[in-house]
Amino acid sequence: MLRSILVALDGSASSVEAGQLALELGKRHRGHVEGLGIVNSAWIQRPEPVPIGGMAYKKALDLTLLKTASDRVNAVLWTFGERAKDADFAAFETKRVDGDPRIQIEFEATAHDLVVLGRNSMFDVDGELYEMPLCIDRIIRGEPRPVLLVPPGGKPDDDLAAPVLIAFDGSPAASRTLHIFALLGLAVEQEVHVLTVDNRSEDAAAAAAARACALLRRHGTKQAHGIGLGDLQAGTPAEAILGTAKTLGAGMIAMGAYGHRGIREIFGSCTRDVLANSSKPLFLYH
Repeated sequence: MLRSILVALDGSASSVEAGQLALELGKRHRGHVEGLGIVNSAWIQRPEPVPIGGMAYKKALDLTLLKTASDRVNAVLWTFGERAKDADFAAFETKRVDGDPRIQIEFEATAHDLVVLGRNSMFDVDGELYEMPLCIDRIIRGEPRPVLLVPPGGKPDDDLAAPVLIAFDGSPAASRTLHIFALLGLAVEQEVHVLTVDNRSEDAAAAAAARACALLRRHGTKQAHGIGLGDLQAGTPAEAILGTAKTLGAGMIAMGAYGHRGIREIFGSCTRDVLANSSKPLFLYH
């Protein structure tokens, strides 16, 4: 069951949404939520080439940026705490750390079941990759805990009340994602649809989806429905996932990530396409 959630907060719009979603999940599952405010002062003050005589200006600029980042994190942690109190949610704590976000999150995540991140947070760390911060990509790759990636502009209450779509291709990564999603209790009290695309036939896809649904039912999911598509019906895997999610009105998509036969190889560019185009939270595991 879901007992503890870590949410990374840096003041970006999507990290604020991530904080709201983490608190709502904590309330629903009676779990603990830790808001982790991250300031990366080493990155802000990193060495850079400057014109002759420009070092004093750069130092002053670095200090200004550091104070801005520090103030922003302090503000978002305060807001996070106030929202928790307003919702009568007492099982939360906040912590501020200074360092590389990926390392800090990995260190803190040991004590938690789930990591929640804003999809467009931490832009200033490692650069940008397909409109997603490279730092986020590296966290998803390296983090042993499942990651819930939250886009900006969402509505946590509505998203969590809506159906869930699980993309299942039968690979080890997809199977692990399905299993951890069920073990955390995220499929209980939810309407869940399992989508499988199989290039052999629609029947083979439907059979694989049905087996996945059987697991969910054994873990307490009362509404588990399989959707099987053949290649001709599906279009690209990303189109199948995004199109099905839109048709169902899904509030969350769960899919395997970066496994040895997972989404990257089976679905090709699917991971990037779904990450870039989904307006709903993505549950990722590898």
